[in-house]
Amino acid sequence: MDLLVVVPHPDDETFGAGGALLLAKAEGLKTGVIALTRGEAGRTLGLCPPERLGEVRSEELRRAAEVLQVDHLEVFSFPNGLPPEVGAEERGVGEGRGLEAHPEAVAVLRARFQALRPRFVLTFPPDGINGHPDHVAASRYVREAAEGFRLVHFVRPEGPWPVTHRLRLPEWALSRKLKALAQHKTQALSVLSFMEKHPERLWTETFWVVGEEGLKEGPWW
Repeated sequence: MDLLVVVPHPDDETFGAGGALLLAKAEGLKTGVIALTRGEAGRTLGLCPPERLGEVRSEELRRAAEVLQVDHLEVFSFPNGLPPEVGAEERGVGEGRGLEAHPEAVAVLRARFQALRPRFVLTFPPDGINGHPDHVAASRYVREAAEGFRLVHFVRPEGPWPVTHRLRLPEWALSRKLKALAQHKTQALSVLSFMEKHPERLWTETFWVVGEEGLKEGPWW
């Protein structure tokens, strides 16, 4: 395994690293995605019963991974916590504090890293980018489990973490990334919100390779 992306929810993989996955694959590298939850606390938009959302989102992730040409996909069933800004819209079924209440995920991830031997492990930065408790917990668990592996974070270009590599996606990669995002139909409002607030981050992805300094244009692998 060359590049392994670890995220808490289905759709995080495409928002944060869809372009990186595509470009790495185009260079002949082996890629993988691990989702720690099935995203069962997300929006349903009335597209499925709340109790089936985890199943539906897992299938959405499978389709997105096919578009991104991912070689290896795993979806775990740690609980998805409700985000702090939950409104009145239809949602699935969340469980208490979600992922942050399950530190045993560290041991699970450590075992998977030992089995897959990724050259690079990519996940959220320590603040989870938007502060979602599941994002923050996933970042912490990956950092603890990835000792001995090269760690990379997808980060905001204007955020508190250093940007060491910037990928500007060619037209073909942007097209496939948008197609992958479109597979996450139950989360269409999140996709549209991202497009409204951060359209430039669709075609430009920024990363922090831990231990490196300075800004480089292009991939780190």
